[in-house]
Amino acid sequence: MATKKKKKNGSLLTIACSLLAILVVLVIFLTKKNTIVTNLKETSFFDRAFGTTPEFVKNHEPEKTEKKQEVIELNNSEVTIKIESEEAPIPEEKLAAPKDEIKTEEIKIKEQEKPVVAEKSETSEKTEKSEKVSEKQSSQSTQKTEKKSETKTEKKAPAQTQIQLCFVEINGDGSVSRRIVKRSVPKNNSPLTYAINELLKGPSLGNSSEKNCMSLIPSGTKLLSAKVQNGIAYLNFNENFDINPYGVEGYVNQLMQIVYTATSFSTVTSVQFLIEGEKREYLGSEGQWIGSPLSRNSF
Repeated sequence: MATKKKKKNGSLLTIACSLLAILVVLVIFLTKKNTIVTNLKETSFFDRAFGTTPEFVKNHEPEKTEKKQEVIELNNSEVTIKIESEEAPIPEEKLAAPKDEIKTEEIKIKEQEKPVVAEKSETSEKTEKSEKVSEKQSSQSTQKTEKKSETKTEKKAPAQTQIQLCFVEINGDGSVSRRIVKRSVPKNNSPLTYAINELLKGPSLGNSSEKNCMSLIPSGTKLLSAKVQNGIAYLNFNENFDINPYGVEGYVNQLMQIVYTATSFSTVTSVQFLIEGEKREYLGSEGQWIGSPLSRNSF
């Protein structure tokens, strides 16, 4: 009887253990149903073991876990990882980790970003330097251009000086009188030559002080050379100076115009006339004396 009771108790214990094991498996299956069915479908377990796969395994669709947000923030002292999902939110205590506990890969990322910033700063510094250099060059070129324009302006408007020219005018009674006028001209190294050439051009219509003036110097007269020695101006004219259509009065006044214009300079007291480089005693057919230097007292 004892033996039978022992056997009966052993069989009951075995049945209870089996039921417990089946219950545990069932609980595990129910809690991990999605994972188990997914693994059975992916590994084709039923096809390999039994040759066919049940319909509920074939039609099973694995549940998807949607990750709403994954943010990695890199700071100088720590790396903060934030992951939000529907299934398992991460405690706030685990979101922040000290610098000493940062993973190796995260440290590498941080170290790789630093040179980029350095390169950017170096590039920006080079850009700023190049911009400063270009600004300096542009300012220098502008200054040079301004200096050149000022130089050109100075060349276009040289210093002015005044010269005295002797012309004549016809009075109401027909007589001829002397008239000294002043004219502003650019400064030059040969003021006497410049003044005689201005006289040969005749009165200026744009100068009001020369209104009603005229010249009795023969047309076509040219000054060939001029020099001053011991107060005497040696003026050499071409052949046109020897022919005056106004007669004696014309010869006298043409000589007077030259003498008064030349002696307006302090270095000249008298004028010696030359025709084509030769010294002659008389001018023209009327016989006006030019054999010696003539001064203002000669008229």
